[in-house]
Amino acid sequence: MLGTSTTRAASRREGRTVSKGKLALKIAGTTKATDEPAPAVGGCKGLQQKEKRLSFTWRVERGAAANYQGLGKRLAASGDLYRHHDGQGLVQVLVGGKTRLICKGSQLAPVIVDRVKMTVTKDGKTVTELPTAAHLNAMLLSEKFLSQFRSVDVVTTQPFYLKDFSLAQPGYSDGGPGWRILYLGPGCEIADGMEAIERFLDVMAFASNADRTNTVGAALTVKLRHHWPGQKPVILVTSTKSHSGKGTITDFIRGSVPKADVLYEAIDWPMQAQFQRQVRGNPEIGVVLFDNVRCDSSGRSNFIRSSFIESFVTSAEVSLASPSAGEPIHLDNRYVVTINTNEGKLSPDLMNRGLTVHMAPKGDVHERDTPIGNPKLEFLPKHRNQINTELNGMIERWRIAGQPLDEEVKHSMTPWAQTIGGILKVSGYTDFLANCNTRKTVDDPIREALAILGVARPGKMLRPIEWAKVIIDEGLVKTLLPPNERDTEKARTRATGVILRKHLDVTLLGHTDTKLYQFRLEGGCCRWTKGKNPHVRYGFTVVGEESLPEDGDDSEKAMV
Repeated sequence: MLGTSTTRAASRREGRTVSKGKLALKIAGTTKATDEPAPAVGGCKGLQQKEKRLSFTWRVERGAAANYQGLGKRLAASGDLYRHHDGQGLVQVLVGGKTRLICKGSQLAPVIVDRVKMTVTKDGKTVTELPTAAHLNAMLLSEKFLSQFRSVDVVTTQPFYLKDFSLAQPGYSDGGPGWRILYLGPGCEIADGMEAIERFLDVMAFASNADRTNTVGAALTVKLRHHWPGQKPVILVTSTKSHSGKGTITDFIRGSVPKADVLYEAIDWPMQAQFQRQVRGNPEIGVVLFDNVRCDSSGRSNFIRSSFIESFVTSAEVSLASPSAGEPIHLDNRYVVTINTNEGKLSPDLMNRGLTVHMAPKGDVHERDTPIGNPKLEFLPKHRNQINTELNGMIERWRIAGQPLDEEVKHSMTPWAQTIGGILKVSGYTDFLANCNTRKTVDDPIREALAILGVARPGKMLRPIEWAKVIIDEGLVKTLLPPNERDTEKARTRATGVILRKHLDVTLLGHTDTKLYQFRLEGGCCRWTKGKNPHVRYGFTVVGEESLPEDGDDSEKAMV
């Protein structure tokens, strides 16, 4: 990915497609070819063939506009310089796909020396070898100079899905602003089957089929991470015990995409600084991983929350300006954030923006043998390429089917959810996001507490003062009531009314040792008894009830 210490990063640019003996350029869906020899992308014709270095004479009497234009044409012919997507400066593509931003005259001067044999003349007499520093700086802001170079939004060695969900071919693709891609990797394969994916999923201890489907949906999200900037979910991988496969699931989801490992902390700026330093060192990072997050890392809070993570997930552009991590960086949000945890509840904001995968292994996980060997250390490394091609095949089958959307799926990030749901359905995966209500109840401490109230008084319509007493009896005061509303009966009654009113018509899941309940919180102010004054009552209406099986099938696991 395009990214530098001073750049406003990467997602929109143009470049050249390399072919044998010809230069191929794909523009707006068409391909043009010329007989011009194609320099190696990331190489430099002037360095590789010094005897063929182009010449240019800067004649002062011609004026700045003509000189800027002429020099720009000579430099563009080198094949490794492109216009930065924000319209200012150039991007140099280095060997291996790395990039360098040229935004100052002092950075442009050596580029000219290496590629163009030039002189500056006045009235026919040679004055100097290079233009003045003022001209060098001005060229990098001048349309006459910059228009000679093809714009590029993304330079990448990782497989890239274009705006129409087709795979970028090696070389340059112009899909318009934001989708001008220079892909320097190999051609991508597309598989018909799902053998490797299915073998992997079969040995993982998912709590429900929805968790299994969500895992594939998360892997597809990473594949398509350049789509939906600021509208992709945070992937939440949770489990009932340690060593249950959370890291393995994360590795499957990430595939071969580079990641940034960020240590979760109660305050935001250290996390921002960690990410800023890592993305500066590797601009192709596509996944941000918060591994093994614990509640005691979140300070005094009894659940995991972070304004940095929440804004990171919902912002189309990421701005990083930590003083300890160098100069500020502005990046298009091409990242997928993942969090895995055994301990701690997740904040409602993260749950509402999340894609959850829950693991519920039974027995001693250390003694478990699988037919594929060690999933993380053996199977995934050996079959990573095959899994990538099978995911490519899922997207391609969906494209061929006409890109149908799943309009039944519900999520706060609708375009993403409908697209991923559509891809999954075409390949036969069901129950995408079907665990949302379950995980919100279990992982959201407030919803979990409300479900406990429902189990304690199912179907009872009570006044807030009565529910406040139930909250005390069930030991839920610290979870449901603010610290300044706990000391008096009047304060507890008021706070109870507020929390219940906020969750009206919310569906909750609760259970006893023998029953599984689905509640809907109902109530409000009305005339509850004929002839009596209207007043406020709330209750947990039972909308579903079933007995828990004794053999511990998926119905039971879903509530773990």
